[in-house]
Amino acid sequence: MAHTLIMPKQTGKKDALYASLELYYNSSKRGEEWYNNNNFKKEIQKSLLYLSKGAQNGPYLVKQSELARYFGLVKYDYGTRPGKAHITNRGIRFFNAYLSNDIDMQLSIIMDSILSDSFGRNNCAIESSDSDVDAPKLFLKAIVDLNGISRKGLAYLLYVIHDLKIGYSDAIIELTKTNNQEREIPIEVANKYSDVKFTVLLTELGITTEQNNKYQLTEFTKKEYYNNIKNISIYNKEPELILTLREDIQVDEDERFNDNTIINELSQNRIVSSFTYDINSERFKKQNNRNPVSYKVGNILKYKTNARISKTAISLAEYKCSIDHSHTTFNSKLGTQYMEAHHLIPMCAQKDFSINIDRIENIISICPICHCGIHLGNQEFKLDLLKKLYDLKEQELKSVGININFGELFSKYYR
Repeated sequence: MAHTLIMPKQTGKKDALYASLELYYNSSKRGEEWYNNNNFKKEIQKSLLYLSKGAQNGPYLVKQSELARYFGLVKYDYGTRPGKAHITNRGIRFFNAYLSNDIDMQLSIIMDSILSDSFGRNNCAIESSDSDVDAPKLFLKAIVDLNGISRKGLAYLLYVIHDLKIGYSDAIIELTKTNNQEREIPIEVANKYSDVKFTVLLTELGITTEQNNKYQLTEFTKKEYYNNIKNISIYNKEPELILTLREDIQVDEDERFNDNTIINELSQNRIVSSFTYDINSERFKKQNNRNPVSYKVGNILKYKTNARISKTAISLAEYKCSIDHSHTTFNSKLGTQYMEAHHLIPMCAQKDFSINIDRIENIISICPICHCGIHLGNQEFKLDLLKKLYDLKEQELKSVGININFGELFSKYYR
């Protein structure tokens, strides 16, 4: 099930926060249980004169209070038209701290909100957001874990963790492999994740600071909340699916070609295409040489695979088709030519081998047309393609103890 991550997008200015709170605070002092949007829209233009310079629509004016709601300072009622809201006890404490110029108290109230509240879902500012990810928690935790983060780095983390369901730790590791300024995300979400307003407010309030194009914690935040941030979970609930690149990611190649139906694998490629192993690392060696793990779908025995190994094989092949380097496809959103990974000895044969066959020595980079031909072509066409691939991989397979001749490969698994 797809989820949506929505964050306040109208303004991050603290003067809008203070002006909004003042209106709700005064309404509360007058004994009004709720303050309706029509009155708010009229008064906020008087409080913030720059809003009166142009014709501002109603939703824009109401959203001047969005960050007050986001951090639990104002409670909003979506069930009425026009909408209405009132200041919360937390909001009253925050506004009183503002009136007395108690900066530390203001920062403490906002930090307590970040540490305890939900932001991805069930948040008073964003009714339709339905995400496991709490963006402000992610922002602060990434600053601690990376010793600072750029706007582009934060956008990348939001994208891969929320949209692609990559685990936080793996996303952080990937971001540190290159300068996070070089990380690109699809253009359709770039603006959404690059123009995050709550970071503006946290910086204007003094919870974070921006230096050399990177956000850092201020001395106050480090002193009072460093350990809390270090240990915080970025999720408001256990995510339904996290693709962790430290464990197996299941990719079922056989399913793709069931009943001569080609199921689009672009989403799987999109998820892991930027995540490859350093083949000299212990992490790669451990995964490449791991013990096979089986599971059942009904009565059918299957084996788990690690998509990151497949992507590493494609990267080592320089995103070229092993059948013919002249075969071209298209550039993926990450800037590399799209290729697919093919297990020469298919995973359904794992039961015949004690050694793991979901490994770099058994995986080949191949273009989609050749890949379809291997699975869906006539016998003569399959024979020709597979012989080329077998000749390419025979010595590699033997080097790790996988001994199979071409006749066995073709007759046993592909007829």
